[in-house]
Amino acid sequence: MGPKMIGNFICNLIAAAIMARLIARTGITELGPGLKLGAGVGLGFSATALTVQYLWESKPFKVWLIDASHHFFGCIALGGILAVWH
Repeated sequence: MGPKMIGNFICNLIAAAIMARLIARTGITELGPGLKLGAGVGLGFSATALTVQYLWESKPFKVWLIDASHHFFGCIALGGILAVWH
């Protein structure tokens, strides 16, 4: 379980670094736009990537909904936090 947790931490750290760079490049410094950017990233990248994977794996819709929601709301939170944390 340790290697999985370390891998998860590293992946989340990379995602946070990329989101921080995106926020800095777009000049977002307020909560609202940060939340909107997070929602766009969550829907446009995370949810669509999961959708492609789940279509090929034939997983149930409810499982996709849980996983996609987790990533979607995580991206929104990340965008909001990073936007105001400068």
